[in-house]
Amino acid sequence: MERQKQPDSAQNKGVSAPELLAPAGSFEVCRAAVFAGADAVYAGGSRFGARAYAQNFTEEELLEAIDFVHLHGKKLYLAVNTLLKQEEIKELYAYLLPYYEHGLDAVIVQDFGVMQLVRQWFPLLPVHISTQMSVASAYGSAYLQKLGASRIVTARELSLSEIFAIRSQSDLEIECFVHGALCYCYSGQCLLSSMLGGRSGNRGRCAQPCRLPYTILDSAKKPVQNGYPLSPRDLCTIEHIPELIQAGITSFKIEGRMKSASYAAEVTAVYRKYIDRWMQSGAEGVDSSDYKRLLRAGNRSGFTDGYYHRHNGQEMISMTCPSHEKDLSADACMLKENKLPIQAKAVINVGKPARLTVSCGETFVSVLGSIVQQAQTQPLSYKMLAAQLSKTGNTPFTVEQMEIDLDGSVFLPKQALNQLRREALEQLEAQMLAQYRRIPVSGKDQTGFGAASGILKTARQAVFTAVAEEYWQLDAVLEQDFISRVYLDSSMYSRECFAAQLTAQVKRIHAAKKQAYLSLPAVFRQKMAQFYRTQWQSIQDSGVDGFLVKTQDELGFLDAVQADKRRCILDDSLHTYSDDTKACFAKEGWLYDTVPLELNKKELRARNNTNSELLIYGRLPLMTSAQCIQNTAARCTKKREVWYLKDRYGKVFPVRNVCSECFNTIYNTQPLSLIQLSEELKRLHPASYRIWFTTEEEQTVRLVLQSVRKAFLEHQAVTMAAVAGAYTNGHYKRGTE
Repeated sequence: MERQKQPDSAQNKGVSAPELLAPAGSFEVCRAAVFAGADAVYAGGSRFGARAYAQNFTEEELLEAIDFVHLHGKKLYLAVNTLLKQEEIKELYAYLLPYYEHGLDAVIVQDFGVMQLVRQWFPLLPVHISTQMSVASAYGSAYLQKLGASRIVTARELSLSEIFAIRSQSDLEIECFVHGALCYCYSGQCLLSSMLGGRSGNRGRCAQPCRLPYTILDSAKKPVQNGYPLSPRDLCTIEHIPELIQAGITSFKIEGRMKSASYAAEVTAVYRKYIDRWMQSGAEGVDSSDYKRLLRAGNRSGFTDGYYHRHNGQEMISMTCPSHEKDLSADACMLKENKLPIQAKAVINVGKPARLTVSCGETFVSVLGSIVQQAQTQPLSYKMLAAQLSKTGNTPFTVEQMEIDLDGSVFLPKQALNQLRREALEQLEAQMLAQYRRIPVSGKDQTGFGAASGILKTARQAVFTAVAEEYWQLDAVLEQDFISRVYLDSSMYSRECFAAQLTAQVKRIHAAKKQAYLSLPAVFRQKMAQFYRTQWQSIQDSGVDGFLVKTQDELGFLDAVQADKRRCILDDSLHTYSDDTKACFAKEGWLYDTVPLELNKKELRARNNTNSELLIYGRLPLMTSAQCIQNTAARCTKKREVWYLKDRYGKVFPVRNVCSECFNTIYNTQPLSLIQLSEELKRLHPASYRIWFTTEEEQTVRLVLQSVRKAFLEHQAVTMAAVAGAYTNGHYKRGTE
């Protein structure tokens, strides 16, 4: 295995210990993780979490969990990491308010609008950027930090050297997955479950069709290999803890909010052991018994150490039917409650109120009880008082040391002693939690950014645009006079001749009296960002009129180079489900976007589309992956071409390998077509209509463009089955869960 260059090694002396962050799908799991050594847990509430099918917490349970972790000196982060529709955005403030006031430590977000609204409504609440935002470079992290984020959960595909580069260029906290399930796709860029079954991963409802069997077909559609090519093994980095710490990772994240308490306890305990061991003594190496503990806790056909030392690889993929070993034996002591030790002192003097002082750490309280009586028959002994006052029951405390100042022959009813103890422990708990409470903010403006959005409100005459991902498609596009703008896909160009090839294409497009926009890559990692930085002047000199932008990293890059944001259009992958999210982007200067692919026609009619481009034809990308099915099948040619995946129903999905940018795009088996619904679409009042060509041959391109002309300009009925064969309406009629 070829390893990428790592940052210079450092001794553990002077290096900060990372936070160990464990999943908490329920209160039971939360307790198990904390008692096993987690520094923090992340959980989902009743709404807006990316694990909609987990047990999750009710409001009462989550408030209790926040208090529980705080009493133990830990933290709780709330996942609000789905894309919110407009009606849901209206409910977000009231949903978060009680958690904010109770002391929630951070909120994890995917939706750009949610991030901005949380910063506006709850300025004291740290915002963590979910891995669902696909942040993969220092440009993206710096931009989000500029907007108020305090932490990013990086894309799982990053190498240690990439993480080190991000860490060295900002003081933003970096959270990385160290254990658990891996997605085949860059998180936040997957539509596979959504398009195949209506269960959206962006809505926390992924059905995991990637875990099913597929046949890899070569470019001639000949079978190459059967198996499970989209199913990665589970991640395990226990042997790499020292270098993960040295890379500057702030938080080690364990995946598994749908896993059991025993899983959380076992995995947390093992990682706690080796983090502490290396921090204390610099000792490396992992005992085989502990590795077996992790295997028993749960695995998918064994483990992989993920992307930290490789870009992709066969060894990461479970080509055989993924087997699961889970919860075979959990160490019972890991599930045992660890109560907080307290010191207590009681002063029991005749004729005076009984006094009980209790302390935990630096917090202490002192309470007064009933007047102590002179004993008439059976005085209370030291032993009897100590036994009664040391009972802690269901409280989080245990008495570690009890001191009693007993003066004379004393008597107090048992009920009075119990009340004294109860009040002392209740006040101690309240005092320990008081530091986390926040001042109520119920009077804050809840209206969002709508009025200040900068979004045009008046419908305009829509124009037509086209995306060309292959050279041969451009000829047919340029023949059509009704096409106003052409997007040139960046993957068409070689790295060596990028500027020259782009300039030549732009000149052709301008000669046809059309605008030329560059469609930026689906992934914008460190090497790609460096390439574009060196090419930036040449790109400007090419005469390109604007950019189709696909990632947060590209937003950060364009912001850093001071590109004209009015010449940028956000693609669907920069999700704008709600008008509030559109307004949040517009507030930062990003005025133009793409109509979301997962909204239905009712939701689209309620949306402000006047600055939006609507896709009316195209074979949708279902997955963007750092993996490569050619590499998985051991037949990597390093040539840009299309292979295929065939599912168990015989449906065939085109897969393009983009070698210059090193990722795979898996396209839907059928193209989306809304061309036949032209009259309905006009009532949405989009700024433009997009036609997107991916794998189509030149003749198909011409037929599709002719159909657009007939339907939209000549008002004729069209039959798309005769043009494109089988096609789909996508989510236009059905929507997503």
